[in-house]
Amino acid sequence: MIVLYIVIALLVFIFIIAISIALVNKSNYGSEITNHERNAKLYGDIGEKIVGQRLEEIVNTYGGYLYNDFCFEDEYGFSSQIDHILITLGGIFIIETKNMVGTVYGDKDAERWKCIKYQNGNIYEKIIGNPIIQNQGHINHLRDMFASIPPKMTSMVIFVDTDISYIDSNLVYNLPDAIRYIEEMTINSKRSREYVERINDQIRDIQSKYSIPIERHIENIKNRYRQEL
Repeated sequence: MIVLYIVIALLVFIFIIAISIALVNKSNYGSEITNHERNAKLYGDIGEKIVGQRLEEIVNTYGGYLYNDFCFEDEYGFSSQIDHILITLGGIFIIETKNMVGTVYGDKDAERWKCIKYQNGNIYEKIIGNPIIQNQGHINHLRDMFASIPPKMTSMVIFVDTDISYIDSNLVYNLPDAIRYIEEMTINSKRSREYVERINDQIRDIQSKYSIPIERHIENIKNRYRQEL
């Protein structure tokens, strides 16, 4: 009988230890996911800052206007966030910035792309929304906000530190090629300074009427996601 009690006690002890280890592992896993998401956001913020600085250099060199983190909301409560709006003699450039480590794969018409990273012998895969479609949605929404006929806008997706060699689209650029393209469009343009001022007045008018804080836009996204579930 004593032996039986000892066996039962050992089994209970082992069970408690196993549960404790599982809880610790789950907690650590959750921390890893949180840290990964936090690092991804930080990396994205750094990418936007880098692109913003390079675009500011274009404005300082050639003239024009730059809007970063342009958040706006229409009368129906639908909001958008545009990473960068650049206005120069070369036109209106609506820019979506992406910054992630790895190689991006995806068709220009597919809804989802993937980024694959090789690190320490392991393969990590991240699914992202097609930034071409995402940016075109921003452009369509912005066009609806103009009081008059909206001007032509140029869509650009810029990857700061990512291998995009497998992406076949003239709308997707690495940073050096993107800056070179904008500069060429600006230098070779036949538009007038009045064009730049007129477009900026329209963008500024939209900003004054429909601008919202980034926090409100994030909340709108969360609410939209809950409604879709």
